[in-house]
Amino acid sequence: MNRYLKTFLLILVSLVMSLLIAEGLSRIVFDPIDFLKPRRVPDDVLRYRIVPGTGAHDELGFRNKSVPDTAEVVAIGDSHTYGISARASESWPGALGSMTGKTVYNLSLGGYGPAEYLYLMETEALGFHPDIIIAGFYLGNDIKDSFTAVYSVDRWKDMRKPELQTYQGSGESDDEDGFSYGIGDWLAGNSVLYRLVSSSFIGDSLRQSRRLGRGEQIVMLEDEKNGISTGFTPDQRLRGLDLGKAEVREGLRLSLEFFSRMKELAQKNDIEFIVVIIPTKESVFAEYIEGNKALPASEKIDYLIGNERQADTAVKKYFDEHGIRYVDALPSLSRSAGVEQIYPNNFGGHGNRNGYRIIAESIKNYLDGL
Repeated sequence: MNRYLKTFLLILVSLVMSLLIAEGLSRIVFDPIDFLKPRRVPDDVLRYRIVPGTGAHDELGFRNKSVPDTAEVVAIGDSHTYGISARASESWPGALGSMTGKTVYNLSLGGYGPAEYLYLMETEALGFHPDIIIAGFYLGNDIKDSFTAVYSVDRWKDMRKPELQTYQGSGESDDEDGFSYGIGDWLAGNSVLYRLVSSSFIGDSLRQSRRLGRGEQIVMLEDEKNGISTGFTPDQRLRGLDLGKAEVREGLRLSLEFFSRMKELAQKNDIEFIVVIIPTKESVFAEYIEGNKALPASEKIDYLIGNERQADTAVKKYFDEHGIRYVDALPSLSRSAGVEQIYPNNFGGHGNRNGYRIIAESIKNYLDGL
């Protein structure tokens, strides 16, 4: 027994040492900020926030290497500005900084919406004394997120409509996974090696299986002619874009009000304020999936795209009438959809490095024309 115990301990120590060496090498080869999962905690206004320093995030709890004294550009947004599915340097704020040579601070987090954007502008962004503040407005769920924030956070209670008080402000978000903290969360927040595996196609396959297990429909498009292989989640997108629902219509009204307040605040501080309108993956691929009866849930996809067009029209009309500058990322993304891989080839609705690069290029072209 003593001999077996020694053998077991030798194997165990060797395994632990091998894992530690592999982890060390992983941290040398890969930047921890691109892989480690930060820890989230509740917040009275933001609903939740990142614990500073976790997941290699900066001392304010955002996805930057450090907090600069000043930044020429501050980007505020949700997961599509944070840069899910890409490295921090490959997010559109990161790419914009590389393209322009400007210091761009990324003040974003998945699940945030226009209410949080305004609050972060008031409490954080102005402190960087930027020349430009750019808000990423993702049509897929930012509208519903505005409703969720106003009808669940006391700070915004004066913006509520009495007839909608009975609605629950607990909207669904791509990124909200509660505040539990188990061994899996600890590993995700401290091991690059673990995240390399869980963020790979293995992890994607497991996440897709979980979605299917919950009964969520994932529609795959395989278009060999145009080299397209990717998936869509119309059920999830409709939860935030179905204008037939009172809470979505209210969320649209609130979103536009928040952007007006942001524009006014920027003007008072002599800052250029710009909104970049980020479309859903479904609208980007509309040429290939709209009216495509061969796809499952074809009518649902068409209804989703129609709702997004309606919301997009209303947003642009409001922005034009209120003097809010904006960049529409849809045309450039749509042109590239059949040319290069701009999203993961799975159900993921976030762009990859190519998709974020295209958004950054659209913004840069707009800034060059100012």
